[in-house]
Amino acid sequence: MLKDLAAVLVALAVLLTTVGAGAAEPSGPTGSLEPLLAELRRDRLFSEAEVGIAVVRLATGEVVFSEEPSRALVPASTMKVVTAAAALHHLGPTFRFTTGVYTDGEIDGQGTLNGNLYIQGTGDPTMVVERLWKLVRDIRLSGVERIAGRVILDESHLETNYRLPGWTKARDLRVGPTYFPALGALTVNHNAVGLVVGPGKGVGAAARVSLETRAPDYVTVANEVTTGSARSRRWLEIEREVVAGRMKFTLKGSVPAGASAGWYYRTIEDPTSHFAAVLADLAEQEGLAVGRGFTRGEVPKSADLLFVRRSVPLSAILMEMNKNSLNLHAELVLRTLGAEVGGAGSTAAGLEVVEDYLQSLKVAEEEFSLVNGSGLSREAMLSPQLLTAVLYDMSTRPSVFAEFYASLAIAGRDGTLRRRLSESPSRLRGKTGTIDGVHCLAGYVDDDSGERYAFAFLVNGFRGGSTRVKRLHDRFARQMVAFGGLSPAELAPEGD
Repeated sequence: MLKDLAAVLVALAVLLTTVGAGAAEPSGPTGSLEPLLAELRRDRLFSEAEVGIAVVRLATGEVVFSEEPSRALVPASTMKVVTAAAALHHLGPTFRFTTGVYTDGEIDGQGTLNGNLYIQGTGDPTMVVERLWKLVRDIRLSGVERIAGRVILDESHLETNYRLPGWTKARDLRVGPTYFPALGALTVNHNAVGLVVGPGKGVGAAARVSLETRAPDYVTVANEVTTGSARSRRWLEIEREVVAGRMKFTLKGSVPAGASAGWYYRTIEDPTSHFAAVLADLAEQEGLAVGRGFTRGEVPKSADLLFVRRSVPLSAILMEMNKNSLNLHAELVLRTLGAEVGGAGSTAAGLEVVEDYLQSLKVAEEEFSLVNGSGLSREAMLSPQLLTAVLYDMSTRPSVFAEFYASLAIAGRDGTLRRRLSESPSRLRGKTGTIDGVHCLAGYVDDDSGERYAFAFLVNGFRGGSTRVKRLHDRFARQMVAFGGLSPAELAPEGD
């Protein structure tokens, strides 16, 4: 009788073990997944690198497998899971970024705006040249054919420290890869320049180099690329520098005759100058005359709203952010959290909002160190059980869980997991995270019985490429998928 009572009490204790990180860390295995997943520990990565794992059954909140779950590790882009959760929690899935167009003068019968036109940005990461053209077209359709004053660009909604904090890799500062974008309230084309390079008219002739989107007042290109023979090798070097406040790209190399054009992308340094230059070129193309040019400033309180254009909903933005691991989106969402909730459109204010959200989950302070919203940093730290706490919390919120779940990459289908687990497509939804020596995976996995789990599997400090870590993650996922269909005998560890 006492043995039966003890067994009931043990079962009840397991059932009440929740993912809230304020609970004590389990002293040992807490579920039958332990014998199934224990063999993972035989992999050399567990001795050669730093590994942290937490797996939680969503139906009960119990931790069913763990390995150093409270160890704070570099999360890389799995940080975006936290950013997305905090954004949905505070802003909701229907939140939209806005771009407002204002005037401080009257439009006369000849279509002249006798005053200034103001464009106020709020950090819309989805603004591309096509939408900016539509904005210019809408200004014309509003009756404005000529602006007697200036076009004044208001970037005050977000801080004007354009650099993504937490990343100081010298090569990236010099080259400007698209994963290291500048940040600002007025953004166009992901704050990147597309350089299109194709062969010229004959061997030895200059290659054809064009800008995907013209921005002549801010971006200049020096073309030193030649056309080689049809059997020659394509090679290209792109030098990126700031000269007198403008971006200069110098291209050197050779393109084979008859080869197809190639697209190459580099970031810009000043988002507002880039936005202004693209806008000015579009205005000229549309016949919108601007008397006194483009400058920075703020919309006066007395100005009249001409119209406002809204982005797609936050749910769609987070889907792009998480599936394709877009750092620009994550950082602008974070700064927007600061502006809308924290009182300032800065990274620091946004991080305070995220920290408050984590503290509401009872996460221990030593289990995280926040640097930015994207995870592009070696100073950022998160524990596996913090990530599962966030994943579990989202699963308990019917008002946002569908959007959060849909934002994650589908294994074997799309995003950064499109080539993974193709034999069991759609059984895992997750967020990857990779920088040199770091590869992480966090998300949800459904087993063969329909049971759903939240998991975080972080690996730091390995040498070489991430292929062997991906294989270990995939082995873990396959075991999780198969778990619901295994018999008790198949689950027993070797030797039992």
